Amino acid sequence: TAGRVAKGRGVEGSDLTCLTVTTGSLKGQLKWWYKEVTPLTKLEWVASSGVGGGYGTTAIAFADAMKAEGMLSDYTVSYKSGGSGTVGLGYFLDQKDRKDVALVTGFAMVSGIAATKSKLKLEDSKAISGLMREWEAIVVPASSKYKTINQLLDDIKANPKLPIAGGSKATVDHVFMGLLLEKVGMKASDMNYIPYSGGGEVTTSVLGGQTVAGVSGTSEFTSYVKAGKLRVLALSSPNRLKSIKGQTLIAQGINFSMGNWRGIMAPSSLSEAERVNWLKVVDVTRAGDAWKATLAAKDWTNQTDSGKSWETFLAGQKKDITATLVTLGLA
Repeated sequence: TAGRVAKGRGVEGSDLTCLTVTTGSLKGQLKWWYKEVTPLTKLEWVASSGVGGGYGTTAIAFADAMKAEGMLSDYTVSYKSGGSGTVGLGYFLDQKDRKDVALVTGFAMVSGIAATKSKLKLEDSKAISGLMREWEAIVVPASSKYKTINQLLDDIKANPKLPIAGGSKATVDHVFMGLLLEKVGMKASDMNYIPYSGGGEVTTSVLGGQTVAGVSGTSEFTSYVKAGKLRVLALSSPNRLKSIKGQTLIAQGINFSMGNWRGIMAPSSLSEAERVNWLKVVDVTRAGDAWKATLAAKDWTNQTDSGKSWETFLAGQKKDITATLVTLGLA
């Protein structure tokens, strides 16, 4: 019923009101909505990777969804690669007095802080929301002799010096590949892992023959697989994906799956009202058709932690990822 209020059912215990949506893909529909939510005007998204990397890809995808739902007017993406994500984090933390900047963080940044022993802390910013989970893919050029993941792993066992391209040191790409090798009886520390700042550089390396195989998030290889330039040897997902052609590790006899995640941080200077408004903006964007279409197209899983629950998730990841890196000899 229009005008009815659901007390405490919105983000951080805020109220939802049954009203007719006035913007975005759900315009004209009667929905549980936020009576008071202020769209953001202009944002600078900080991506701790090169162009084509996962951070930038995620920032663009969510910012476009925000615009589609009338929650954002304009945005830019600043690419600050290096230091296993700490260069971008350092730049972002220096913007603490601004209101118009946001950081896309993820597994790679948490692991990068631990691996480089950086003194920078994600906790020095405001935790806004998780966004997505993404699966990993191991690829080779379409002309490669490798047709299955087991063929590649057998050759790596015989010659650990074979170069494997992936994201920055201690990122999810590095940890995933290390754990996979441990799973088949090798030492992660024996792997000849060649780190790059993002998926774009990984693809260039693999196609150029500088490395024999590459590992990164599926979305960074999808267009090249569809164009017939890359072949997927294995996916880290439990089941096959719609967006990219390839078999899972599990289907090839290796009982192992692992996913990446990313989310949003905002400057520490936000007031409590500004922080809660950010959460509402994200919630409205997530409810719209644009973000749902992006999730489906990229085979991403919705990461719904928000505000305090996202803060708790990050604390748990910091503890677990650091412990894993120590086990693998990466930190």
